[in-house]
Amino acid sequence: MMLRDFCKVLSIVTFLILVSALSPPTTATEPAPDSTQSSTLPTTTPIIDLVESITRGRLALEIRPRYAFIEESNKPKKTAAWTVRTLLGWQTAPVGDFRFTGQYIYTGILGPENLNTDPARFFSSPFPLLPDPAHAGINQIFADYTGLPETRIRLGRQILRINDEHFISDVDFRQTPQVFDGVTITNTTLPETRIELGEYRRIRTVLGGALRLRLHILHAAWNLMPEHTLSAYGYAQDRAATGAQTGFAHNAQRIVGLQAEGGGALNEGWRWLYSAAYARQSRIGEGDARIKATYSRVGVGFQSNGSNVWGARLDHEIKGSNKGVYGFQTPLSDYYAFSGWALQFTSTPSQGLRDTWITARGQLGNLALFLESHHYRSDFASLDLGREIDVSGSYPINPNLIVKLQDAQYRPGSGTAVKKDVDKTWLALTYTY
Repeated sequence: MMLRDFCKVLSIVTFLILVSALSPPTTATEPAPDSTQSSTLPTTTPIIDLVESITRGRLALEIRPRYAFIEESNKPKKTAAWTVRTLLGWQTAPVGDFRFTGQYIYTGILGPENLNTDPARFFSSPFPLLPDPAHAGINQIFADYTGLPETRIRLGRQILRINDEHFISDVDFRQTPQVFDGVTITNTTLPETRIELGEYRRIRTVLGGALRLRLHILHAAWNLMPEHTLSAYGYAQDRAATGAQTGFAHNAQRIVGLQAEGGGALNEGWRWLYSAAYARQSRIGEGDARIKATYSRVGVGFQSNGSNVWGARLDHEIKGSNKGVYGFQTPLSDYYAFSGWALQFTSTPSQGLRDTWITARGQLGNLALFLESHHYRSDFASLDLGREIDVSGSYPINPNLIVKLQDAQYRPGSGTAVKKDVDKTWLALTYTY
């Protein structure tokens, strides 16, 4: 409890200092390695080596206060609240072939609690849901082993961001990220190839609770030529937390697929972009026999070269449906990177989801601008499920502090089961050290 209180005070005090001072911290420059000095170090015991590696390690600190305003037309009250996330960690220097990392997290609510953070009260609360409840505990704690050629083995509680995070992610937008307990093996022995293999037995969710699961991942990415990447993957989990959405007693499933992405030069000032993906989802073990659907995505775009990047792209994604009884599910996805920030499709409807969206981005000096427009339809029966517009601007006040403003507006379509307008706005300051 003392550590939780310390982190809360640290969050508030640092937030006030940042707003008033807005100056980056000064850090001591680490002296260059002295070969003469290192050669005279005495022989040490493993315990002394470990203590030295800890003292020579580095601090990692992140503080993110964020204001959220949420208005939904079917709720009598509006959510308006400040939340904060504090991540305090330490990574040791290498100890032989090992390196250790530990990180503590505190998330909390600052000021009046005009909000609902509990999904169980989604329908009963007069406030729209803001799923950032208070939480404190170990965020990450793992050991890295690099004693095998071109290989890293990571064991412990860790963040996973696989490929584009569409299927496996830490959902970093939430104040409490999603983390996994298990082992990840990364190998780069083959030329221009990265292979990741992992098994995980527990997940700490964005709500702070821990759930048992058996998740297996295999992901291989090959840079077949400059600026072109081909990926193949397989993900399987026997305790997929999708029962509330599907109505099935057993939701064990696997996803197997391919993805290609890349681009090339149009001329000296511009380049073209593309992406294409296809995957199949099916049941495993005791999973319901109706778990069967496909996923596909195609996208093309262009962007400028140079420091001030401007660009646009068009994407079309289909989370398919099994004849209207089951839609392709992605329970471990980064929901904010796909299907809109308003979070109206955190699970796929049984009729599936077709999302067509246009993205535009640009940069004016250090100010980064972003706009995305979505149009949703169901895959089965082609129901109109609404439209959404997301806009944001971010600006680095200094190398350690970024301010970001985001806004999402969703309007339902004629085929939407629950018709409600949704407006969400966030203002965040992120400090990293």
